[in-house]
Amino acid sequence: MTAYVELRCHSAFSFGEGAITPEALVARAAAIGYTSLGLTDCADLGGVVRFALECRKQNVRPVVGVELVVDGYPAAFLARSAEGYRNAAALVTRARSGRVDAWTRDDAGRAAGAPPRGRPAVRWSDVVERSAGLIALTGPSSGQLATLVRAGERAEAARTLGRWRALFGERLAVEVQLHHAGRDEEALAGALVALAERERVRWVVANDPRYADAAGRRAHDVLVALRHGTTIDEAASRGLLLPNDGWMLESPATMATRWAGREAGLDTSAAFAESCDFALGWVRPPLPDFPVPPGETVDSWLRACVLVGARERWGDAITSAEQRQIDHELAVIGRLGFSGFFLTMWDAVREARRRRILCQGRGSAANSTVAYCLGITAVDPVRHGLLFERFLSEARTDGLTEAPDIDLDVEHDRREELLDYMYARYGRGHAAITCVVQQYSAPTAIQDVGRAYGVPPATIFALSKRTHHVEPAAGAAMLREGLAATHGLDVASARGMAMLEAIAAFEGLPRMRSTHPGGFVLSAAPLGDYCPVEPTTMGRTVVQFDKDDLDTVGIPKYDFLGLGALAAVRRAFDVLEARTGTRPEMYRLPPDDPQTFTMISAGDTMGTFQIESRAQISSLVHTKPERLYDIVVQVALIRPGPIVAKFVRPYTNRRRGRERVVYPPGLEERLAPILARTQGIPIFQEQAMALSMALAGYSATEADELRRTMGHARKQVRLAAALERLRVRMIENGIDEPIAEQLADDMRIFGNYGFPESHAWSFALIAYATCYLKAHHPTEFYLGLLNAQPMGFYSV
Repeated sequence: MTAYVELRCHSAFSFGEGAITPEALVARAAAIGYTSLGLTDCADLGGVVRFALECRKQNVRPVVGVELVVDGYPAAFLARSAEGYRNAAALVTRARSGRVDAWTRDDAGRAAGAPPRGRPAVRWSDVVERSAGLIALTGPSSGQLATLVRAGERAEAARTLGRWRALFGERLAVEVQLHHAGRDEEALAGALVALAERERVRWVVANDPRYADAAGRRAHDVLVALRHGTTIDEAASRGLLLPNDGWMLESPATMATRWAGREAGLDTSAAFAESCDFALGWVRPPLPDFPVPPGETVDSWLRACVLVGARERWGDAITSAEQRQIDHELAVIGRLGFSGFFLTMWDAVREARRRRILCQGRGSAANSTVAYCLGITAVDPVRHGLLFERFLSEARTDGLTEAPDIDLDVEHDRREELLDYMYARYGRGHAAITCVVQQYSAPTAIQDVGRAYGVPPATIFALSKRTHHVEPAAGAAMLREGLAATHGLDVASARGMAMLEAIAAFEGLPRMRSTHPGGFVLSAAPLGDYCPVEPTTMGRTVVQFDKDDLDTVGIPKYDFLGLGALAAVRRAFDVLEARTGTRPEMYRLPPDDPQTFTMISAGDTMGTFQIESRAQISSLVHTKPERLYDIVVQVALIRPGPIVAKFVRPYTNRRRGRERVVYPPGLEERLAPILARTQGIPIFQEQAMALSMALAGYSATEADELRRTMGHARKQVRLAAALERLRVRMIENGIDEPIAEQLADDMRIFGNYGFPESHAWSFALIAYATCYLKAHHPTEFYLGLLNAQPMGFYSV
């Protein structure tokens, strides 16, 4: 059989031009016989990481490219090399954002100099500038060459093709498509092949798929109608919809049959695919070059700064345990090349404090002694036995590089100051905020499909409200099983069944991008050459990769998150300093203060941080916290997962001595050191990691991989496989099979709610500060609270 590779797939990351996820696209390709596949989303590379990961899983060779509008006409570009990928990314950035370094802001704070949103395009001069390492395909039936051929402008078509050939040479092919869409399409295909052969340019077959099956086509019709701001009926009458279902991913065998006798175009597709390469490491930008004193490297300067901070934290008598941990962490950080990352965050924290902006690092970074010594976090990992590998692991079982992730809570009304500092310090072209890719849920799928099919808005609202907590496929099932009928919507008709098919087909599809609450990506080189950048309405820039994709490929991000409690505490401290001449420090407040804990145990915590909800107050009255660690547990315990898992009552009874802590037979010696501090109940993610190490012989890296699979909607299949491996390893490690099965099942339940202990520690410190202020300085506490609104559970 003649080889064929589909080079021109559109996934849902074309946002309006594709109705299939990158993962489903690759899985479908592997199932019908492809060993290589190309992805060319419209001015978008946001699906590339997921596409490449699924290709690795399915043993399919990825070909990464993009479709761009060049001087008003679509064309496609495929990356042959790292240089080609960087040029494709740069062209996407140019199409979306213009020349980012030249951006200014208008009087309303919006970006000035960016192209209009929703109409990304580049000029021919941009393509000339960034053509190296790229293969060019001349575009679909709406492309410039096809338009000229269809108009009979033979000489102009030849001149246009000559211009492309002069730039790309053997890296150019005339794109030819055939979908059985009528004689006009067949005539166009024949004319394009004739032109290519006459001008001695290769031609290539492409089917340009946008979906996998008939249901996907219905979803695609909805997306097209919405993109044009109309209904499906109107879109059909205006000729906006594709004329048949031929734009699906056809098998190589089908394409070979369709093009029998004209195999040259098939051969070109395979040859181009073979010449293309892609590695996930290409999307990872170089970290900023942090300036260090003469004679120092980033590694040596980081060590010097950490040792200074260690003496500030612990005094001159640093213990051997503290020094060992510092040395271990610095060695890992140095080998992974992240010294500059820590220095950059250290610099941001110094700047915040210079401006008297209260901030505190939290999350997994609180497991790092280096972060603690640099003043980024406030929790001592050595003293509290926190696991560094929960934050940064030197090797991952999937072969990708671990990326550190530091969350820095900042006063919510002064966060913009810190963001502006980062943009100014590193340059707009080298800095952007992380995006979050929002997936379709049942309500949003029902809303979009209903609007496209002309369903009355009141009916759409009622139906979407009833399917609030389910995914699109489950929502479609609920409509089919009677929900639609109760609201007067007929889903038994052909039109109604088509609607249900379309709703279900939105399962897992990305709907839109939003701005991450504070994740910043920085680069020593222009960031848009690695992670395509696009503008937000209010003058920020965001990368096209979702935060989880950044984590996957090891791109570190700097998270600056607004937190109202810090704004309230800082205002209270300002007033105390003005009145007394002495400024309190959040981390030097008297620990385990009796008056504070008397107030907490009485449930008098309205207005404080994290422990002011009615559920928290009820629990506090029963558990009677007496020390800071009790608050750490409290922060993690009163959350939906532990409540659903029915862990709150056993913890409370054991803490008050009404119930004995019991471990599985023969395992007390191994489990007690891990679970004793939480009354024998696993509450923290770090405990899950420690359990896998103690019971299954996992390394710290393997334990962190298990932790990564927990509590993530896109990783449930991986979690099941990981827990099965855990069960087998526990049995191999001497655990009785029934106990191993029960522990693995407990881990499955735990995976839906496990909370990082380091995160809980960071929040507990702020919670304690607000409680201390309320107990000892109520006037200043309320002044800070009222002036930091809006925040918290309760109205003023």
